[in-house]
Amino acid sequence: MNDKNIFIHIPKTGGTTINAAMNNTSWQTEVGFNYRHIIADKTSNSGDIFDPKNIEKYKAYSIFMMLRDPIDRMISEYYFIKERKEFTDLIRNKPKDFKAYIKSRQTQNYVVNFLKGRRMYDLHTAKEQDLKEVLEVVQKLPIHMGIFENFSESLTYFSANTGIKWKKNIDVKRMTFKRPKSDEISNEIRELIIENNQLDIQLYNYAFKKFNELNPKLIKTNISFTKDKYNHVIPYCAKWCFFEFCMDNKKFIKQNLEYFKTLTFFLINEKGIRDGKIFTEAWNDSFLNTISTQFPNSDFEKSLITAFNNSNEPLEQTNEIAKALDLFFNEHKNKANNFYKPLVFNSNQVKNPSKKGLLSRLFG
Repeated sequence: MNDKNIFIHIPKTGGTTINAAMNNTSWQTEVGFNYRHIIADKTSNSGDIFDPKNIEKYKAYSIFMMLRDPIDRMISEYYFIKERKEFTDLIRNKPKDFKAYIKSRQTQNYVVNFLKGRRMYDLHTAKEQDLKEVLEVVQKLPIHMGIFENFSESLTYFSANTGIKWKKNIDVKRMTFKRPKSDEISNEIRELIIENNQLDIQLYNYAFKKFNELNPKLIKTNISFTKDKYNHVIPYCAKWCFFEFCMDNKKFIKQNLEYFKTLTFFLINEKGIRDGKIFTEAWNDSFLNTISTQFPNSDFEKSLITAFNNSNEPLEQTNEIAKALDLFFNEHKNKANNFYKPLVFNSNQVKNPSKKGLLSRLFG
């Protein structure tokens, strides 16, 4: 990366993809002077850039960042962090749902607070003066602002101002497995986001207007993207239990966390699986093999296997298993304790990716 380029990675704006592509790395690089993001204590390291006193200091640099429609960004943010304690524990009154998340003062105008160098979910509420200072810096340096909804065109625009050369095809590095689309949320939720994030919306609207005023020749692009959700499975599972994104029964996850960790790293380290789809297939089959061994011929086993067979797509099968487990424990509270017994990992119950597993043999 050119030492005179500074990329500001606002969370949930495709920044991991940009950072990896510009550095030709498999994942994002370490946060530092040229890469502004979130540091170890969950604070943004962008604040000094957006202090008008430092404008002269940063005029020698090409600074760029991506902005995203605030409604869509907030949906993506919530469904990314809602099961991750390292983030939700930063919010004093942990929101029980998306509506409560939007209403929390700590989540509002997140982008402006981030640019001013504050901690994730800071107790400090962003003010009009903060936005005024951000816009002053954007205009006087200037800072080049791309639009997430015009991602490839934005990269071409960045290239013209930074000298960065992008590959013709770029891998998308982060995807949220399960989240509603922007047009799927209710009008109530949409209006609530707008009401509580006016500063972020003003900033986005300013950036959007400026982007659309650019010379079309500056943003003509031939960049394409590979969006494969299975590319994100193994990085996700290396940090969290696979069921976190789709299972409401956190007691079951917590009870069996050691089993899930052992299964995950056995598949990665011992079986050497690097393909996300093969990993998902093996993970699902191995989990159900364990259930069949420990709870044979039970209603619990039958409900999970039936759910598994509702789909042929591995990630959807993971989701179906999780939904069936949640439903079973909700409907059979009187015998739930019989199935909270910790699962025991046995490598013999792990599906070999090159062979048909137990479920294939049972159900063809």
